[in-house]
Amino acid sequence: MPLFVKARSFLRNLFLSRRVEADLDKEVHSHLELMIEENVRAGMPPHEAQRAARIELGGVEQVKEQVRDSRTGAFLDSLLQDLRFALRQLHRSPGFAVTAVLILALGIAANVIVFGVLQSLILRQLDVPHAEQVMTLQPKDGGPFVSNPEMRDVRDDNTVFSAVAAYEFQDFGLEANGVTRPVWGCTVSGQYFEVVGIKPFLGRLLDRADDDHPGASEAAVISWSAWQGDFGADPNILGTTIRIDKHPYTIVGVTPEGFHGTEKIAQLDIFVPMANEASLDGFNWLESRSYKNLFSLVRIKDGVPLPQAQAGLNAIADRIARQYPKDEEGLALKLARPGLIGDFVGGPVRGFLVGVMALAGIVLLAACANLGSLFAARTADRAREIAIRMAIGSSRWRILRQLLVEAFVISILGGASACGLAWTALTGLASWHPPTRYPMKFFVLPQPSLILMAFVISVLAGVLFGMMPLRQIFKTDPNDTIKSGGSQSSAGRRWALRDVLLAAQIALCCVTVTAAFVSLRGLGKALTMDLGFNPKNALLTQFDLSQAGYSGDAADHFQRQLLERISQIPGVEAAGYANTTPLSGDTLVSAAFSQQSADFRPSNKAFDTYTFDISPGYLTAAGTSLLSGRDVSFTDTAKAPAAAIVNQEFARRLFHSEQAVGRYFKNSDGVSIQIVGILADGKYFTLSEDPEPAAFFPISQKASTSTAIIVRSRRDTADMVGAIREVVLDLDRAVPIRELGPWNTQLALSFFPIQVATVALGLFGAFGLLLSIAGTFGLASYTVSKRLRELSIRVALGAQAKQILSAALGRMLILLASGSVVGMLLGVAASRLLSAVVYQATAQDPFVLFAVALTLLLTGTLSVAGPVRRVLHADPATLLREQ
Repeated sequence: MPLFVKARSFLRNLFLSRRVEADLDKEVHSHLELMIEENVRAGMPPHEAQRAARIELGGVEQVKEQVRDSRTGAFLDSLLQDLRFALRQLHRSPGFAVTAVLILALGIAANVIVFGVLQSLILRQLDVPHAEQVMTLQPKDGGPFVSNPEMRDVRDDNTVFSAVAAYEFQDFGLEANGVTRPVWGCTVSGQYFEVVGIKPFLGRLLDRADDDHPGASEAAVISWSAWQGDFGADPNILGTTIRIDKHPYTIVGVTPEGFHGTEKIAQLDIFVPMANEASLDGFNWLESRSYKNLFSLVRIKDGVPLPQAQAGLNAIADRIARQYPKDEEGLALKLARPGLIGDFVGGPVRGFLVGVMALAGIVLLAACANLGSLFAARTADRAREIAIRMAIGSSRWRILRQLLVEAFVISILGGASACGLAWTALTGLASWHPPTRYPMKFFVLPQPSLILMAFVISVLAGVLFGMMPLRQIFKTDPNDTIKSGGSQSSAGRRWALRDVLLAAQIALCCVTVTAAFVSLRGLGKALTMDLGFNPKNALLTQFDLSQAGYSGDAADHFQRQLLERISQIPGVEAAGYANTTPLSGDTLVSAAFSQQSADFRPSNKAFDTYTFDISPGYLTAAGTSLLSGRDVSFTDTAKAPAAAIVNQEFARRLFHSEQAVGRYFKNSDGVSIQIVGILADGKYFTLSEDPEPAAFFPISQKASTSTAIIVRSRRDTADMVGAIREVVLDLDRAVPIRELGPWNTQLALSFFPIQVATVALGLFGAFGLLLSIAGTFGLASYTVSKRLRELSIRVALGAQAKQILSAALGRMLILLASGSVVGMLLGVAASRLLSAVVYQATAQDPFVLFAVALTLLLTGTLSVAGPVRRVLHADPATLLREQ
């Protein structure tokens, strides 16, 4: 048949089905009448002629069905019939339909949401031209930072990179309309926008000439969002002069919409040349190899494979290490994917999301097992209907196809609902700002690919739980089923697929419940751990005096004057300041050497230590315990011998004893520093870190414009915040206050990862419990309803309540116990997976195991409580009369 004729026939059958059916009915009946007339002419009586014609024809409806099957597009027509029938069946059972769609929607939504975050943060490349050629450099050991001389050496000596750039996050004091406010941006080297490869929305971007030497250019580039929000989308913005940290800059360009820098979780609004760092920071670190504070970006040349680029980088690092052994000994650099500060943040985030994705997959499997159990029970309830359909000629494959279509309808509805839930959740996450002063923002706007992801999961889920009744259909004997009225006489005597599915579901849900309790345990430990300081009843005020034009002695004078004024505020119990505070995210690290050291190369250092510059009174205000020795004093000036207070871990590592007061160590410049006090250990960079050494130096020996004031008071928080703000602004209204509030609140970023893990795993655990309750209750109710007549006879014959419960729910208890045991073993086995998501806790914790066991016991009891009550309160006489 020609293709055109086939297409015309298909369209006619599809869109003119009523006319086609009418023509078919007319044609079949006409053919039947002709056969009857022929039989009459042959001498048969009319009724015999009609009977013989029908026998010869084989039945009107059967002939119609054969004709339909031979038509072009017959399969599609049959599929549409199955679809209509499935919709009618679901309309008859709205409770089942809503429950199934809701269970599947939540299971799919969990996976789509986690995959959306994974796609945005890990799988998606930077939104720049030829993003596969853009990489970041970072040391193979330690943090992600490099020095400016290192990046200059890589830029000048390489043969594999077309452009090399460095950048540093900065919180600038932007002065506009007479008001100074903090704004996050970047100081960037001259090739930064060459590496990125973007085109400006307005004007031009910074280039090599802007960063050629200090003061070469006072040009600034702003982001598209800053141009929209802060400058009212002024089309004449180019040439406008703004003041950054009291220094005039001219806006020369606007980045394209959507560009906020090269980190996927940061929103930066202003870019200025790095050559001007001396004026911005108050000191010049551009030539210091020991001052490692920069992130890096490189663009690999066209045609250069990644292994060749890494080999070229290795050769450069070796040359740097040989040429500058004091500062660069053992230097090793590696290429890493940009967007999450290389592997420093990308590695932990990747491990966390993969772990959460695995748990989301477990939730989806549990949801499919739950739906499979429901479908198996529903198929058993429809056994008589299915048997009748088989008896009148329907094939087992046709019945299975119809059930699969019903499963697909549920899965598509569940997938569509999941898309709505995921879209809402990801949109909310994209507009949410984490509780931190840093410019963090999650650019996880939903992508169209997520719809495809939800559709694929929906189809796979539909196949998975739709195939569960397969064995029931192919083992069904229509004659026996019709004779028995569809009742399952074997119920309670034989293990069915739905029983296995329930046990598997309970085991999978148990893993999610274990994960939830592990995260809760981890959060509890994090909230009660000894931080080495006490943020309760303390307020933190942060600002950088360089943004108001202060430096050196002027900054020191302002800080002392401010401390004196704040200490006089009524209700203040203690006050002190430092250059930064523990767990603030900008903690500094330096090398410590033994007093006997004469060679200050990195390989000879004793260890790296966190360093803080503090004022007198800081330790008391911070609630840090001084175990021995003395506090720092303002008499510890630059002319006095260098002094430091160290923590216990510092003393143990250097002297193998905590009795270190009066002893000495050296810094990387060879200066001898006397230890004047010993502090209790604490947490300095992350909550999950092992005990680390820390040293606290007198801030009066090395002036710093970065200021963090701690005020301890039991006075009302709002009153104290207002009083402190008034004092700061009274001294100088140009000082831009970055943060002012309870110290607890400003530590939120440190607790953010464990809180996210707790919320995510808690939701998975709660959903797992709901699935477990729904599955257990559903199967228990089904079992009781199917065996109610048998149980009534047992009661009538004198069976005791214990015997009735054992007969009715004995198997259910076995399934609950076995599924729980297997699930708890799986949870313990998944400890390594959970360790990627949660720290400070493990699935092997006795508290976690006890909590999981108790929760499963309570939910199991709750699940079977209704069916138990129904069995125990059933009236045998009434039930038997009804039967």
